[in-house]
Amino acid sequence: MMLPLILIPVRGGSKGLPGKNLREVAGISLVGRAVRAAREAVNLLGGGRVIVDSDSAELLAEGRRWGAETPYIRPAYLASDTAGSMEVLRHALEVLAVTASTPVVLVQATSPLVSGAHIAACVRAFDGVVPVVSVAPAEHHPAWAFSVSEGVLHPLMPSLLPPQKAARRQDLPAAFRLSGAVYVGSVADVRAGLHFVQPGISRAVCMSEPAIDIDTAADLVIAEAVAAEDSARATLTFGNESTGTRKIGPGHPCYIIAEAGVNHDGDFDQARRLIDAAAAAGADAVKFQTWQTELICRPGAATAAYQQSATGAVDQFAMLKALELPYAWHVALRDHAASIGIQFLSTPDEIVSARFLVGLGLPLLKIGSAELDNLPLLAGVGALGLPLLLSTGMGEMHEVAAAVDTLRAAGCPGLALFHCVSDYPAPLAQMNVRAIATLRRAFGVPVGLSDHFPGVEAALAAVGVGMDIWEKHFTTDRNRAGPDHRMSLEPAELKAQIAAVRAAESALGDGRKVPQAAELPTRVVVRKRLCAARALAAGETVTAADLTGLRAESGLPISQWNTVIGRRLARPVEHLAALVAADLVADPSK
Repeated sequence: MMLPLILIPVRGGSKGLPGKNLREVAGISLVGRAVRAAREAVNLLGGGRVIVDSDSAELLAEGRRWGAETPYIRPAYLASDTAGSMEVLRHALEVLAVTASTPVVLVQATSPLVSGAHIAACVRAFDGVVPVVSVAPAEHHPAWAFSVSEGVLHPLMPSLLPPQKAARRQDLPAAFRLSGAVYVGSVADVRAGLHFVQPGISRAVCMSEPAIDIDTAADLVIAEAVAAEDSARATLTFGNESTGTRKIGPGHPCYIIAEAGVNHDGDFDQARRLIDAAAAAGADAVKFQTWQTELICRPGAATAAYQQSATGAVDQFAMLKALELPYAWHVALRDHAASIGIQFLSTPDEIVSARFLVGLGLPLLKIGSAELDNLPLLAGVGALGLPLLLSTGMGEMHEVAAAVDTLRAAGCPGLALFHCVSDYPAPLAQMNVRAIATLRRAFGVPVGLSDHFPGVEAALAAVGVGMDIWEKHFTTDRNRAGPDHRMSLEPAELKAQIAAVRAAESALGDGRKVPQAAELPTRVVVRKRLCAARALAAGETVTAADLTGLRAESGLPISQWNTVIGRRLARPVEHLAALVAADLVADPSK
């Protein structure tokens, strides 16, 4: 199979939805989503080119950001509303000097939910001659399509409707529509101006994902809702017989990691004390960091500003060497954590340490924000067979996508992300915890917060947007020497913040608006009842003037005001007494 040329044509102008191709679904622009899907298809097919074709410098830059080629800018005469897609494609073939045997693939950015797998399936269905089009099941069968003339219905396809009755859905042939997402054809057909859609000739490949085409702002809302619905089921399962099995994601308690990091200061006993403090605070896991300094830092590298401020150290290599967690300590620390009921975890900063931690039997690994764009490391770690937690501090959306795609391509068996602001301490106004929901919709995985804000406010806000994991630095004593102690919680603070997060979780509820058990006693005594505004005799017909609403422990609720008016009384009712059903003559209409 010849490798495809995938073209993504995006105009800068749009009458229906200004700036349409830069609009976002789940935090990713339409052109970014198209490029990402096309690149996935190229990986599945073993090669090919992905080119964004546009008259807009901004759209071309966005395409490059997501990994597409942008070798030319579309001329103005092909950027008008009247320029057809075939003209645009012919121009692209001329500029690129494409050979006659290359499959030409048109991917429309206005179909934001199309997958790379579907694009690849369309390319595989192409035999070099017969064009291929992407289709989707028709939401409304043509049998129920009508024209209206002078207020009268006329079926557009009367042959599908039996006389005197509408056809049953199950009796009708399956109906499909063009999805508008993917088209594949030959260079010869494109140059000849032949369209991809050739009834009776073109092959069809049905989309398995929702075929939503973006024309209006409402379409964006629908696509966003579909992405949110898909992500609501995102769950990460990890563990084994020895560590126990745990699930992270919607519907499960937030997984809380007490980040010991480098706060052991190179002291084994201090590391043990950190494990004890994390367990006593109620954390699910305690996490350290594992590395060999020679594999992550060149001698003489400068320290970060916060590290210099905290320790005075200017040589990062020397500082990190002193803070290594020796491999020889890991087994004892892991076993000590297990003995007191807390999971031992660590973050490897290079592949040798990652392999060591896998051999140690850890149930998952955490990869820090500094490695978000370290795609070689991610490819190696993703192939080790353990689920991963990936922090996204300092990252842009296209970098997160590249990291996620690299891990998945490497066979990573499970993934969750951390939203993170990599400042120490991070400013509250820049915590941007809504990004948690954006990341979940974009990548369909559980998402948490690696929380560098000292207080609990960011964590509580994150609970409200659906935080699945929470990680917080802690120490036994903030006054100890070391780069991270100043920005870490002390044990009592950690315990209080964990309790606050658990309390906030419990306050979320299930989202259904129904009276809660705690409300019911109050409801009984404060809700108004229908009471007699005067003494009423048997046989009287109740009028509005005869009723008032007063608090009472029993009686007909005031919501029945309109149903009681006009009814006759079966017996007398005292002044201010609450009416009950037995006071009324049975309603003859019932």
